[in-house]
Amino acid sequence: MKQKLFILLVCIVALGDLAGQNPLDYLKWMQHTLPESPEWTAWQQAGGELPPDFGQLPKSNLLPDPLRYLDGRPVGNTPAEWRARRNEIWKLFEKYVTGTFPPKPSVTQIVLLGETKGDGYTMQNVQVTFGPQGKGSVRIRTIIPDRPPQEKLPVMISPNLAGWGATVVRRGYISAGYAGNDAMDDAAPLKDIYPEYDFAVLPRRAWLAQIVVDYLATLPRVDMERIAINGYSRDGKMAMIAAALDERIAAVIAGSTGVGGIVPWRFSGERGGGEGIETTTRSFPTWFHPRLRFFSGAEDRLPVDANLLAALVAPRAALFQWGYADQVANGWAMEQAYASAQKVYERLGQPDRLGLLAVAGFHGSNDVEACMDWLERQFGRSKKEWVNRFIFPYDFGQWQADAGETTDLGAYPPQPAATPLAASLAEWDGKAGRLRSEIRRMLGDTPLKLVLPPSDRRPFPASRRPAYGPVEIAKGQAGNPGQLAPDVPSWVIAAGGASYGWTSPEKDNVASRRIFFDGVTGDLYYPAGTPEGTKLPTVIWLHGYHYPLGYMWVYRRDLHPILALTKAGYAVLAYDQSGFGTRWSEAAHFYDRFPHSSRMGKMVEDLSSAIDALQADTLTDTGSGVWVFGFTLGGSLGLYAAALDERIAGVVSIAGFTPMRTDTPERGMSGMTRYSHLYGLMPRLGFFAGHESQLPYDYDDLMALIAPRPVLIVQPLNDRDAHAGDVRSAVERAQEIFVLKQAAGKLELHEPDDYGRLTNDMQDKIIEWMKKHK
Repeated sequence: MKQKLFILLVCIVALGDLAGQNPLDYLKWMQHTLPESPEWTAWQQAGGELPPDFGQLPKSNLLPDPLRYLDGRPVGNTPAEWRARRNEIWKLFEKYVTGTFPPKPSVTQIVLLGETKGDGYTMQNVQVTFGPQGKGSVRIRTIIPDRPPQEKLPVMISPNLAGWGATVVRRGYISAGYAGNDAMDDAAPLKDIYPEYDFAVLPRRAWLAQIVVDYLATLPRVDMERIAINGYSRDGKMAMIAAALDERIAAVIAGSTGVGGIVPWRFSGERGGGEGIETTTRSFPTWFHPRLRFFSGAEDRLPVDANLLAALVAPRAALFQWGYADQVANGWAMEQAYASAQKVYERLGQPDRLGLLAVAGFHGSNDVEACMDWLERQFGRSKKEWVNRFIFPYDFGQWQADAGETTDLGAYPPQPAATPLAASLAEWDGKAGRLRSEIRRMLGDTPLKLVLPPSDRRPFPASRRPAYGPVEIAKGQAGNPGQLAPDVPSWVIAAGGASYGWTSPEKDNVASRRIFFDGVTGDLYYPAGTPEGTKLPTVIWLHGYHYPLGYMWVYRRDLHPILALTKAGYAVLAYDQSGFGTRWSEAAHFYDRFPHSSRMGKMVEDLSSAIDALQADTLTDTGSGVWVFGFTLGGSLGLYAAALDERIAGVVSIAGFTPMRTDTPERGMSGMTRYSHLYGLMPRLGFFAGHESQLPYDYDDLMALIAPRPVLIVQPLNDRDAHAGDVRSAVERAQEIFVLKQAAGKLELHEPDDYGRLTNDMQDKIIEWMKKHK
C-alpha cells in the first residue's frame, strides 16, 4: 500500500501540479487523455503552440475578482484605474478566448437592396461595404415604425435579418437585423480579409456589429444613445462580446448563452453537469480561439470568466435571461457572475443597470416582452418597477443574522493533521459517538419525519401507475417541454440522446418506474424484462452540482451512470437533490423556512427516506443494504449519509471532497466555505472560516465512521477543486480504522490520471470494484 501511494505521489508531481508542469508534458497529457478534436489538433500542429505556463497564472476555482488586477493588486477607486483594469481584462480575453480583433474600418459604401412600405412601418434592406479594398460587406435590414419625423427612435440590433421585428416596432423601436448567425454569416470572409488577426467565429460576428452601428449612425431617425443588441444561445455569447467591444451599444439582452457568455466556465463543465471548455472546444471548435482548449479541466487557471465579460459591459445595461430547467444555462452560476459583475456596476455608480430574468421551461424558453419591459426602463421610456428575482438568493451573512446563531470556537481546539484518528478500537468506538453528534449538529436540526407503515410505501400496482411510467420515462416517450415536472428526465432523454450519455444499446435495455417518498419524486431504473418480484442489487445515484437538470447531465458522450449500472444488473434509484433540477424552487426560501437546518441535512434526510421506499419495493434487494454512487456533490452526500445510516451497504465517492481543514483560501480551490458561503449547503461550517484546523471533524472521520463497510474514493489527479495529496492522506488516516475493524481491503483509493470528470473507463473500473465487494 505504501509503495503504491509513493508511486502515485511521484505521478502527481509530474502531472497534477500545474504550477510546476512542463508545457510539453501537459500537451502530451492532453493528447493522451482528452477526446480527439481534429480541428484543434490541426491548429496546434500547424503553429506548434504549447500550453501556457500555468505557474504564471493565478489559481482560483472561484471567479476572478473584477476589481483586482491579474497580479492581485486592488483596482483603485478612480475612472483611470477601472479603465486600466478593463483594458487588462480585454487583452486577456483576446489572448485566451476571442482572439485578436482588427481596428474598426470605415464604411466605404451603402447600397439599397430594396424597400417595402408596410402598414405602420418601412422596411429597408441594405448592403454595407467596408475594409481593405471594400472586400468586407454585411447585409442589414431595418424596420422603422411610422412615427413623427422629428422623433429619435431607439434601436434593437439582432444577429439575423428578421430580428425581434414586430415586438420592437410596436414599441416604437427600429429593428436592425444583420447577417451574423449560422444561417446567414457575413462575418465568415473576415478571416481572409484580416489574416493577421486571429479572432474566432463568434467574435467575428460580434466585431461585425460595429459596422451595423456605423450604418445606424447614418440614419437621421436613430437615437444613438439608445442602441441595444440581443442574442440567444450561441448568438447570446456573440451579443455579450459585441457589447463589450463597442461602447456605443447601450444595452445587451443575453438569452441562455451558456458558457462563453454569462455562465462561468468555472461553475459549469463536468462538475456542473453541463457544457464546459473541453466539450465546447471539441463540439464547436471554431466558436472561440483554439488556445482556450488548453484550459480543459484547468478552468481555475483561466484568468477571465463570464463575470469579467459582464464587467466589460459596465456601466451600460445588461440583462441575463434563461429558463429554469435550461440544459445550457445554469441559474446558480449566472447569479454568481451577476453578483461579481455587480461590484463593478456599483463602483461606477450604476447599480440598477444589471438585470436577471428567469422563465419557465428548457433551452429556447424566452419572454421577449419581459425583456423589452426591462429595456424600456433602462432607456428611460418607462418607470415600471423591475425586480431581479433570484433563484438562489442565499447569503451567509444574512443567514447568520436571521438565524441568530454563533459558535464558541474556544470549544474546538486545533486538530493536528498528523494525529492518528485512534490508537485502538476502544478509543475509536468512544470517539465515534461524539463525531456523529458533531456531524448532526453541522447538518442542522432534523425535520419531523413520518414513518409510514409498509403498506403505504409500496409502489403503484401496474394498473394504477401514471401514464408517464414505467417504461416511458426510460425511453423518453413522455416528454413535454412545456412542463418542468414530472418529465424533465423523459424530455432530456428524448431530446438529447447521445448529448446526455443516453445511448444505444444500453438505453434500449432499461425500463423504469416512479417512486415517491417524503414529497420527493424519484425514478427507479432496472434492466428491461426483469420479472416482477426479482430482487436486484440496488444503488442510489447521487448527482453533482447539476443545477438545471438534476440527476441528468448534458454535453457528455460518456455513458450515463444510470445506464452503466443497469447494464451491470443493478436497480438504480435517481432523483433530483433539493435545489436542483425539478426541485430548483426549494433553494430560494429554504433558510427562511428552516433557519436552523441545512440543505445538506435535507439531502441526507431525503436519502434516508429513499432507502425507506426502496425497502418496500418489489424489485430491490435491500436486505444486505443499499449502495450509494455519488459524483462531486453526490460524493460528499454519500459519505455524510453512510456515516449516519448503517443501511447504506457501500459508498462510491467520485471527486467528492478535499479535506476541509486544509482547504484554505491560499490553496486556490473553492475553500472550505464552499459548503457554508458559496453553495449554502451547511451554514454552520462557516463559523470556522479562517479557523479550518478547529473543525470538529473532516472527511477522514466520515470515511472511518463507515468502516467496515466498503468505500471507494475516486480522486482524479488533476481535479481543480481538490488536492489529490490531501485526499490520499485522508484515506490513509481512515484506513487505520478499517484495519482496526479487520476491514483493511474495504477502503480503496483510485487516482485516475484525469481531471474532475466521470469517464466510461472510470465507471467500468468502479463497477468491477463494486461487484467484488457486493
